Amino acid sequence: MGRKLLWLTGGVLAVFALLFGVYFLFLEIGGESARLMIEELWETTRNTLTHNGPLLFLAIAVLPGLILPVAPLLGLAGLWGGEHGPWLSCLYCTLALFANLSWTYWLARGPARGLLGKLLARTRFHLPESPPDNMLEWAIILRLTPGVPFIFSNYGLGLLRMPFTQYLLVSLPILSFTGCGYVLAFAGIFGGEWKYLWTGACIIGVTVLLGRFVLKRKGKSAD
Repeated sequence: MGRKLLWLTGGVLAVFALLFGVYFLFLEIGGESARLMIEELWETTRNTLTHNGPLLFLAIAVLPGLILPVAPLLGLAGLWGGEHGPWLSCLYCTLALFANLSWTYWLARGPARGLLGKLLARTRFHLPESPPDNMLEWAIILRLTPGVPFIFSNYGLGLLRMPFTQYLLVSLPILSFTGCGYVLAFAGIFGGEWKYLWTGACIIGVTVLLGRFVLKRKGKSAD
């Protein structure tokens, strides 16, 4: 199982590296005009999303699946929550994350798995037909590991055919908890409400500490 996850990790990280490489190449070639264009695009996007709640939470449900970072969107959700209610923003973020978890999982388990299987057919590698026995344990580790983009875990667990119910029971509570931490923290910053800032910061801190504890315990058990 560990080796299979390493191969999947390497493949997804290669995609991320390629995308970031294209981004920095674009900045290198375009120079100052390219940087200004990106800044203007972000400013327009921010204004559009923060003044249109449904579009903002639709973006959270869709855009991370296209390998775009979710943190800036959660920050905008915090900004929106500072005006319309932080807890309401947390609720909508949870629903958006549920939608994202669902469609990316089935995309990976269906069309993406079929395509990847055909590409691997000419090599000595292959995708497992059924999820390993310790799939649940690895799913928890992936979700709690700091620095692992959650969309990678969505696609990886879908490719490995983790049962959808288990996938949601592990993924949705962890991602919702963490996502709400970011929303509350940003709502506190933009709205000037320190109680939301400290609540959000505490949630994020607990998630990081829990992730480190799980990794440390897993490392000791491996020894």
